[in-house]
Amino acid sequence: MENRLIHFEFNSSDPLGSVAFFEEALGWTFNRWGEFDYWLATTGEEEPGINGAVGLAPEGTAPNTINTVQVADLEAAISACEKAGGSCVAEIMEIPGVGRWTRIREPGGNEFGIIQPATR
Repeated sequence: MENRLIHFEFNSSDPLGSVAFFEEALGWTFNRWGEFDYWLATTGEEEPGINGAVGLAPEGTAPNTINTVQVADLEAAISACEKAGGSCVAEIMEIPGVGRWTRIREPGGNEFGIIQPATR
């Protein structure tokens, strides 16, 4: 399904502390992704629901949450967001084996990611 929320990301000033918290408080499980300060979260197997991650907040930013929406065509989605009054606020990032991602700010100031999955 297109344009569906598929992933959340908690950017934390203390990723390991956040991981430990969610494991203990909510029973989520985590696996480190590569050598990055980034842990993929499995929140459960039942529907509905989504999985996500905990990562290190970029230097100079406060901890925050970024939700990501899957789109069929990244450039068309950026254009549609801009036409609706939003703006693209990050360079397009190629995530090997995952897809192409960027971040959008909607008129109310909320930011979210959009991703075009990699073709397999």
